[in-house]
Amino acid sequence: MSTIFRKEWPFFLCLATAACILSIPVPVNDWPYEGWITSGLFLITLSAIFRVTHHADELAEMLGEPYGTLILTLSATIIEVVIMITVLSHNENNPTFVRDTIAATVMITVGLMLGLSMFIGAFVHHQQTVNTEGALTYLGLIVPLSILVLVLPNFTDSTIGPTLALAQEVFIAIVSLVLYAIFLFIQTQRHRQLFKDRSKAEPLLLAAEQAPRKHIRPHTRRELLSSVGWLIANLMLVVFLAEELAVLIDEQLEAKQLPDALGGLCVAMLILAPEILASANAAIHNRLQRSVNIALGSGLATLSLSVPAILLAATLMGHTLILGLSPNEMIMLLSTLWVANIALATERTNLMQGTVLLVLFLTFGFLIVIP
Repeated sequence: MSTIFRKEWPFFLCLATAACILSIPVPVNDWPYEGWITSGLFLITLSAIFRVTHHADELAEMLGEPYGTLILTLSATIIEVVIMITVLSHNENNPTFVRDTIAATVMITVGLMLGLSMFIGAFVHHQQTVNTEGALTYLGLIVPLSILVLVLPNFTDSTIGPTLALAQEVFIAIVSLVLYAIFLFIQTQRHRQLFKDRSKAEPLLLAAEQAPRKHIRPHTRRELLSSVGWLIANLMLVVFLAEELAVLIDEQLEAKQLPDALGGLCVAMLILAPEILASANAAIHNRLQRSVNIALGSGLATLSLSVPAILLAATLMGHTLILGLSPNEMIMLLSTLWVANIALATERTNLMQGTVLLVLFLTFGFLIVIP
C-alpha cells in the first residue's frame, strides 16, 4: 500500500481536495483568498494530469503506436471539453473563451510542442527524421479544420459578426467527425506504418544503423488493466477539479481585467502540459515521430472532437459562440500552419525549423498581452 501511495500520491491528493470541495457547502469561487486557491488548485489538477499522461504512456508502451497516443489525446480532449462547457455555462460575459481555447490549443500543439521538439531534438542529435506521409496526413486535416472553425466565421453572411448559423455549425461538426473517423481508420488499420517511428541512428553522429523500432513492452493482462484503471480514476478526478478551476480562472481574469484570450491560453497550457513534456522527452531520445504524433494528434483531436462537442453543448444551452479570430491571430495561425507544413515536408528536421515555430508561438502569446 505504501508503494502505491508513493507512486499515486497525486490521485490521493486530488481525492482529498475533491472531498474537501464537496464537504463545504459554499461554492469554491466564494471562498476567501481566491487567488491562492486558484493557484493551489491549478497545481493539484496539474499533478493529476501528469499521472493521466504517465498511465497513457504506459499503455502506449504496452499497445504500441498509434494506440498509446490516441489514448493520450482523447484524455486531453475530455478534459478540454469539460472546462469549456463549464465556463460557457457559468459566465456569459466571455463569449470568446471557446474560440480562444481552441486557437491556443492549435498554436501550442503546432507551434510550441512541434517547434520545441524539433529544436531540442536537433540540438541533441543535429538532425532527425520524421515519417513525412504520416505527419502531412495530420496537417492535411488540421489546416482545413482550423480554417473552417477559426477563420471561415469571419466571412460568412448568414449571421452578424464572427459567428456561424446553426446549419453551418451542424455541417462543420459532421464534417469534423467524419474526417476524424476516416483518419482513425487510416491510422489504426489501413496505413498504420505511416505513423510508426522508423528513424535510425543519426548518420552525422557516426553511429551504426539500427533496425526500425517497435517500442512495444511485454506486459501481463494485470498490468494492462491496472494502467487502464488508474488512468480512468485520475481522469475522473481531473474532470471534477477542472470544472472548479475553470470557474476560478474565469473570475480571476474578469476581476483583474486581463485579456480574455489569456484564459484560453492558460487552460490550454494546463491541459497540454504533460503532452508538451512527453513530446520533448521523445525528441531527446531521437523519437521525433512520437513527438509529432503527440503534438499534431492533440491539435487534431481538439478540432475534430472538442469542436463538435462544444457546438452541441452551446446549442443546447442557447449560447452563441464567437469563433472567428481577430486579423492578427489569423495571420499567426496561418503562418504557423504554413511553416509547420514546410518543416515536415523535408523529412529531416533541423534547429532552424524548430526555432521559427517557437518564435511564431511566442509572437502569438505576445500579441494576446499587447494586441
